[in-house]
Amino acid sequence: MNLSVPGSKPAIDIPAIDIVVGSESKMKISAVEKAFARYQVNLIATKARSGINSQPVENETLTGAGNRIKDAKAKYQATAHDADFLLVAIENGIFHEQVNGQKVWLDKAVVIIETSGGMQYIKETSPVLLPAECVTIARQRGFEHTTVGQVMAEIDSTVQHDDPHSSLPPFKPRQQYLEETLVKMVNILEREKRIN
Repeated sequence: MNLSVPGSKPAIDIPAIDIVVGSESKMKISAVEKAFARYQVNLIATKARSGINSQPVENETLTGAGNRIKDAKAKYQATAHDADFLLVAIENGIFHEQVNGQKVWLDKAVVIIETSGGMQYIKETSPVLLPAECVTIARQRGFEHTTVGQVMAEIDSTVQHDDPHSSLPPFKPRQQYLEETLVKMVNILEREKRIN
C-alpha cells in the first residue's frame, strides 16, 4: 500500500525483502516474523537439513545452523530470485559449561542471519539450565534420535518436548528466547544498514 499525506512528497514503495527461514517450525517462523515486524518482508520457510544429531551437543549446534543456512540458500537460489535476501537459521543444542564453579548442562540456540552478500551474523540465545539426569538419559539412549526435551516430556507429561524451556526457570517459552535474540540481531542489521 502506498499512502501519502496531501501536500507532501509521494510515499516511496520500498520493495519487500525476502527472508528465508531454514525451517518449517511454526515456533521459529513466528519468532522471525515478530523480529522483522517493522519491515515489509516476504517470509519464505523452507525445510533445510541440519545434517546433525537430533540432540546437538556443543559445536555441533553451530554446525547444524550453518548447514541449514547452506541448504536454505541453495534451495532459494535455485528458484532464480534476483532480489536482496536474508537467510535465517536456528539450531538449539546443549552445552556443558562452568557456572558458579559447577559444570552444568545448558540449552541455547545458535541463530545465524546471512545477507545476500554472504555476511553472517551469529548470536546465541540466553541459556536455560537443564536437569542433568535428563541429559544422562538422552545420552544413554543416543543423541542421534533422542533429545533432552523428549526425555523431560516422558518424565513429566506437562512438559512440551519441543519447548522444555517453559517448564524450567525462568519459565519463559522457547519462542521468547528466539525473539529476544532475533530482535537484537535485527537492531545490528539496522545499524549496519543491512536492512532499511
